[in-house]
Amino acid sequence: MKKLFAFLVALLFVPAISNAQLYVTGGISAFGGDAFKNLGSNNQQQQAQAAAEVSAGFNFGVKYKYKLPIPLFGVNAVGHFNYATGKSQAGVKSLETNITALMYGIGVEVIPIGFLPIIDPYVSLDYTLNSVTRKSDAVTFQGNTIFPAVESSVSGSGLGIGIGTGIKLPVLPIIFDVEVKYRMLGNSQNVVLANLGAGLSF
Repeated sequence: MKKLFAFLVALLFVPAISNAQLYVTGGISAFGGDAFKNLGSNNQQQQAQAAAEVSAGFNFGVKYKYKLPIPLFGVNAVGHFNYATGKSQAGVKSLETNITALMYGIGVEVIPIGFLPIIDPYVSLDYTLNSVTRKSDAVTFQGNTIFPAVESSVSGSGLGIGIGTGIKLPVLPIIFDVEVKYRMLGNSQNVVLANLGAGLSF
């Protein structure tokens, strides 16, 4: 599966493809998932607190897409490298979550090509390889360590589904991309991303 994924990502760099678009993206993130409670603690109460908290933060990355030669449909192949980070508070412990993801999938235009010259809404589906780390600093009280510093990591893969729209400027080759996506990271973890991208069409 990983070899197939690497092959698909390599297709992004085929120079003969027309209508390619390259974006720099950034936005807000919210993380959750039952598996988060198992990272960094063996205490059931602390695990429950961590699971109940949702980490919030920001994300940024690079997104590349090009139109596939499929008649009657506006279908884009999409590759996206994204880094997201966020923090939450579980009792007295401050937890930080970092996610590095490599995604590849498709985006299908909802409205026929050319119907709306500026707005280009779409739905997207992709496959993601993820690396997730969680860490917390040590908690001390009157010189005594109550909770030691902890860092845990896990890798996984899963699907992502989202909705978004491209916004094309009528004169300049600049395109904006607004997208909200739900991603399954593997190991019962999940993340919701809201992204705003700005890029070039060439």
